[in-house]
Amino acid sequence: MATFARPASRTTAKVLDAVRGAIVSGELSPGEQLRQQVWAERCGVSRPPVREALEILSNEGLLTHGLNQGYFVAKFSNDEIEQLYTMRDLLEAEALRTLEWPAPEMLAELSAHVDRIEANALAGRPDLARSAMADFYLSIYRLCHRTLIIAEIERLWARTVSYRAHNYDILAAPKESTVQFRLILDALAAQDRELLAERLQRPVVTILSRARAAISPTAAPDS
Repeated sequence: MATFARPASRTTAKVLDAVRGAIVSGELSPGEQLRQQVWAERCGVSRPPVREALEILSNEGLLTHGLNQGYFVAKFSNDEIEQLYTMRDLLEAEALRTLEWPAPEMLAELSAHVDRIEANALAGRPDLARSAMADFYLSIYRLCHRTLIIAEIERLWARTVSYRAHNYDILAAPKESTVQFRLILDALAAQDRELLAERLQRPVVTILSRARAAISPTAAPDS
């Protein structure tokens, strides 16, 4: 018989939002430990909903759990990063190859995502800006209706969220970042698949190249 996870309580959801926000903003780094009492005090809740929230995030791949050690932000070796971003590169390329071009209403919705990215970055809210950025990218990939591929892309995006936070300072140049997102929209509007792929996958290609260089035989040992 199939089993289904029960919905998180309001207090658990509060902790989930807080921890996710800390990971997305870069406040929590890969490998950093999350202490239950600290998060209970921070969120103004008891420890049971904190434990439940951390278990949910562990099941999602954002955290890891060690017996008698506690919960940590997921940390990957260079080889694992290379594998994760290789999968993203392949699956996202397939989604772009088969996506359906958006109607004007969808282009307007994607433009609104870009407005939110810029507004939140200018307001000094990297957590909200990066969430809007994920919404922007994933909304484009969802124009491909191959549901299993899209579900896996979403899972990989969730697993690599802490690395996006530390590889891309969204607050450094909000206006400049917005220009790059607008160029992606231009490629969508022009229905130029090759240009869209080049602009949309540029961050993945960059991180993948770094990871492959780091695990090459001539690279220094992983620290």
